[in-house]
Amino acid sequence: MLKLAYAQETAYLATLEALVRFETPTEDKLACDALADHMAELLASDGWDVSRHSRSAAGDILEARIAGGAGPKTLLLTHYDTVWPVGTEQRMSWRRDGNLVYGPGTCDMKGGIAAAIHALKLLQQAGMGPAGDVTLLITSDEESGSHHSRELIESLARAHDRVLVLETSRDDGAIKIGRKGVGAYRVTFRGRSAHSGNNPEQGASALRELAHFLLFAEELANQEAQTTVNLTVASGGTVVNVIAEEAQARLDVRVLRAGEAERVDAAIRTYRPRDSRVQVNVEGGLNRPPLEPTAGNAQLWSEAQERLLELGLSLEGAIVGGGSDGNFTSAIGLPTLDGLGSSGAASHARNEHIRLQETLERVALLASLLNPQATSNEAKSFEGDAPEASKG
Repeated sequence: MLKLAYAQETAYLATLEALVRFETPTEDKLACDALADHMAELLASDGWDVSRHSRSAAGDILEARIAGGAGPKTLLLTHYDTVWPVGTEQRMSWRRDGNLVYGPGTCDMKGGIAAAIHALKLLQQAGMGPAGDVTLLITSDEESGSHHSRELIESLARAHDRVLVLETSRDDGAIKIGRKGVGAYRVTFRGRSAHSGNNPEQGASALRELAHFLLFAEELANQEAQTTVNLTVASGGTVVNVIAEEAQARLDVRVLRAGEAERVDAAIRTYRPRDSRVQVNVEGGLNRPPLEPTAGNAQLWSEAQERLLELGLSLEGAIVGGGSDGNFTSAIGLPTLDGLGSSGAASHARNEHIRLQETLERVALLASLLNPQATSNEAKSFEGDAPEASKG
C-alpha cells in the first residue's frame, strides 16, 4: 500500500495544486462556490455520488458518497475555506522545494481533501473498495466557527459509525487524539463620560473597569487543568480629555474538559464590576466543545496504531489547543480521530506547507483505515522506496 501511495505523488500534487490555486477565504462566497464547482465535477468523475447543500451566507457544502461493504460507515470531515484573502496566492504562491510543498491552504486543509480523494484511488488500484460506506463532507466555514455547517455535520455523523477528520497533523506529524474546546466572548463596558480635567470624579470609566476585568478573567486560567483564558483584543474611549464611556474586550478560552468550560463561563457571566456605575454585558460562549478522551475515540486510535504497524510506520498521538469540526462529532458520542490529512506545519502562517512523503504515507494510512485488508504483506515489509524527490 505504501508503494502505491508513493506512486501517486504526481497525481496527488496535481489534485492539491488545483485546489490551492482556487483561493477560498471563508467570507467570499463567490470564490468558495467556484471551488465547490470544481470539486463537484472532480468527485463525480471519480465515481462519488455528489450532493450540494446551498448556503446563502457561506460557500456551498459538498457531500459525496461511495458505497462500501457491510463494515463500519465512515464520515470523512474536511473543509475548503482558508484564512487567506483572494490575492494571497500571488505573494505566497504554490511551489515545491524537495519534500516541502508551499501555498495558502496546503495543510489547512486542502491537503486533507486531496488525501481523501487519493485514499479511495489507492483502494481502487488495489482492486478493492472501502469496507463500509464512506461519506466525504467538505464544508465552507470551519475557519469562522462552522455556524452554517454544524447542524449538517452532527446530523450526518449520527448516520455513521465513526468520524475521521482530515485536518493536518500537529507540526511534528503527530495524529490528534484530543483537542481543546474553544470559547469566544465579547464583553462590553458602559460607564459615564466626564471631562478628564475639570470633573473626572463625575465619570465612571469603562476603561478602568475593563482593566479590572482583564486581571479577573485571566486569573480564571488553570495551568494544571490546561485551561487558558486570554483577553486578546481591547478597545475603548474616544478622545484624550474625556473619561471613557464605553469599552470592549474579546476573550479567547480553551479547555480540555467540559466541566472547565462551565466553570469559566459561570465566572465570566457573574462578574461584578468594581464601579457599580459601570454596566457589563457578556456575549458569546463555548463554540466548540472539547474533543475529550472517550472509549470510542481510544478504540479508533488503537485501530489506527494497528494499521500504522502493518504499514511499518509509527506516529504519536497528541492533544492540541486548536479546535476542529471533530470536536462536534466527538461531543455527540461518535468515535472521532483527527489529524489524518496532510503532514505539515505553519497553518495560518506565510510559510504554510506540507511534507510530501509523510503526507503520502497518511494517504496509505487512511486507505487502510477504510479497508484494513489494504495493508498487505508487501506493504509490511516495504521500506525505503520513497520517491527520490520526497527524500530530499
